[in-house]
Amino acid sequence: MDKLFEKKWFIKVSSITIAVLLFLMVNADTTTINTGGIPGITDGSRVIEEAELNVYFDEENYVLAEAPETVQATLRGPQNVLTFSQVTEGQQEFYVDLTDHEPGVHYERVEHRGFPADLSISIVPMTVRIVIQEQQTASFPVDVDIVNEGLIAEGYVLGEPEIDPSTVDVRAGQGTIEQIAQAKAVIDVEAVNEDITGSFPVAFVDENGTELELTANPAAVDILIPITAPNKSVPVQAEREGSLADGMVIDSIDFSPSEVDVFGPVDVINDIDIINVAAIDLSTVDGSVVIEREVMVPEGVESVEPETIQVTINIEEESERVFDDFEIDVENASDEQEVTFVQPENGMFDLTIGGSETLLERLVRDDLQASIDVEGLEDGEHDLTVNFDGPQHIQFLDEGLTVAVEISNGQTASISESDNDNSSDDESDEEEPNDSDTS
Repeated sequence: MDKLFEKKWFIKVSSITIAVLLFLMVNADTTTINTGGIPGITDGSRVIEEAELNVYFDEENYVLAEAPETVQATLRGPQNVLTFSQVTEGQQEFYVDLTDHEPGVHYERVEHRGFPADLSISIVPMTVRIVIQEQQTASFPVDVDIVNEGLIAEGYVLGEPEIDPSTVDVRAGQGTIEQIAQAKAVIDVEAVNEDITGSFPVAFVDENGTELELTANPAAVDILIPITAPNKSVPVQAEREGSLADGMVIDSIDFSPSEVDVFGPVDVINDIDIINVAAIDLSTVDGSVVIEREVMVPEGVESVEPETIQVTINIEEESERVFDDFEIDVENASDEQEVTFVQPENGMFDLTIGGSETLLERLVRDDLQASIDVEGLEDGEHDLTVNFDGPQHIQFLDEGLTVAVEISNGQTASISESDNDNSSDDESDEEEPNDSDTS
């Protein structure tokens, strides 16, 4: 026996036998093997539950419309051959060859190759139904499927999508193409507050919205969806710097346009009632001019449209105009207060204003106001500064004018008058008896 172990051929045979036995033990869980004796001498079987089925056809002109993906195969034969067939699985195949067939429905026997010749192979089903169709190319317009449109950022509005290219092609059988109801790209706009741009895949769906296993050409399209921010129109104004030359005044400043659109979050633009343009340096204005000014963008605002406006400035030589006997209004007097003018006595004065001759000629008294404010003042005499109000580009040359007024409590005055009346009545009553006595 010792001499037998010393033989190299005995050691090799023993090693191979042990390796085969170990291999069979490892694969016992995944393969159904029926043995009736010693491996390699008696027959066995192995079942392949889901063997991939390949279909060969003219892929350049036809498409595979229908075919089973797998078949079941049972392999029978010598155990050692079954074992060997597991080692060489990558070289084995189940297939149907339709390379010489025309489009249509075909019932074909499943073939196999790559298996050892000593094996008997049973395939279920033996014959399969396969449909091949002539390839056709069809074009479909791409639609944009917007999801979560109701969840877009507050006040923002979706614009019209721009799609490039606007159509895609698909190559498939006629029956498949007839199932296509729409080619679409899906875009989620939840919480979006800026333009959407990017490349989005295109899918084909049937009339039920079920996605079909087709590939578009191109597979993706470029889409731009402009997003319009909340906006409102507000008037513009211009701050002024410097002074005009002596003796010159502004007749008019006109903005074109006079309003601009302000875009931004709702809580920001709601607080904006007027917007400034870049300041105008009056020291550089010589005669009537048209200048361009940038519209200033307030903090938190996304944009303004237009970004610049035209400013027309007309200047003329300064003139003066006097409105005689101009009445001073009394503001914020309570119901109990009586206000009497001390100086001027009648509450009127000659109002002098300055401006361009053209502007002054257009003015009427109702365009101007001179007033004093007596709110919260106590009874007595007060010196008050006159407040002036009127159109732009005029000067009130009486600026700083003060008047004297007497404030009294009207209710107190009425009570005093009533007391005086009662006193007079008492005196009359006292005199009447004397008269009767005399008589």
